[in-house]
Amino acid sequence: MIRTVEAFLMPHIRYFLNKGYDVGVAANTENSDVSRIEEFGVTIHHVPFSRKLFDKGNLKSYKIMKNIMKDYHILHLHTPISSFITRLASSKSHKVIYNVHGFHFNENGKWTTNQLYLATEKIAALKSDKIIITNLDDLKIAYKIASEKKICYVNGVGLDTNLYNIEKFLSQDKQTIKLELGLDQNKKILTHIAEFNDNKRQIDIVNACELLKEKTQDFIILLVGTGENFEGIQRYIQEKHLDKFIKCLGFRKDIPRILSVTDIGLLVSIREGLPRSIMEMMAMKVPVVATNIRGNRDLVTNGENGFLIPIKNREEIAKKCFVLMSNEDLSNQYGEVGRQIIEDYFSIETVLQQMEKVYRELDIV
Repeated sequence: MIRTVEAFLMPHIRYFLNKGYDVGVAANTENSDVSRIEEFGVTIHHVPFSRKLFDKGNLKSYKIMKNIMKDYHILHLHTPISSFITRLASSKSHKVIYNVHGFHFNENGKWTTNQLYLATEKIAALKSDKIIITNLDDLKIAYKIASEKKICYVNGVGLDTNLYNIEKFLSQDKQTIKLELGLDQNKKILTHIAEFNDNKRQIDIVNACELLKEKTQDFIILLVGTGENFEGIQRYIQEKHLDKFIKCLGFRKDIPRILSVTDIGLLVSIREGLPRSIMEMMAMKVPVVATNIRGNRDLVTNGENGFLIPIKNREEIAKKCFVLMSNEDLSNQYGEVGRQIIEDYFSIETVLQQMEKVYRELDIV
């Protein structure tokens, strides 16, 4: 998706542009504005990739990629299904790098589905020069998929710590942002940033809100994002009469501004890779309540910069949020620790240095 490229991959694209490479992006660009990426001199290729492995459209995508890649020497791949298709289509003349942003098989997945995706990764690994892993759980499994010399560990895609910096926002700025969003100046703000789908479990936050309001009504939850479940979640909020406690903001491009007025960050998914939203929250000194799953565990240490809770557990969501809402000193302490972790390990500068080592091993820079 073009939105993914814009949000996560532009620093990596600029890296190659600055090295004098011609860069192209192959993605499903349907209903997407690609002009901002094209302004950098990047060639956009529309490929109708599907998120479903056995979609008939992926055969067409395979053929399109087979033709596109004739003009490229390096294939740097990111999303699971498109990466699988592209690796199958690649030839020995290509240098193939696959960034794993969370294997499709995971601790909360069905056994049959996990085995299917494990098998596809083993097949595709045969046509990969480097497989870049971004969380420790995947790293343990990666050695069962490919040889050790192919496996590299990198701290995600990196975060711009200058952009995500709470110090840039004055008290007056925060007041203005709250006015724009229609938020009470004195209420605690809890923010969840994720696509609206079954995996991200916005429904658990709505259910937790119902419990939390029994303890305090001095809060508002912001659900940021769009997706297939957006309208359904909105209806559910109305049915529960929680409209004054939860706002669905849709897709936003001003995440640092949103997080500047956020007191507690949330991510309650079933499956993650290395979640960007948690990194953004931590960089903005926001304490985090997150599910105890792959990826989240790499960023949040329970009782140090936030809380890790079981999946699908509205009681724990409400309980841990109330703890942070009731203890400002603890929240501030967690926020400070979170910021330091991002600065030390997950900044874009750190990640680009790690990536450059991978490129040098492949003799492409």
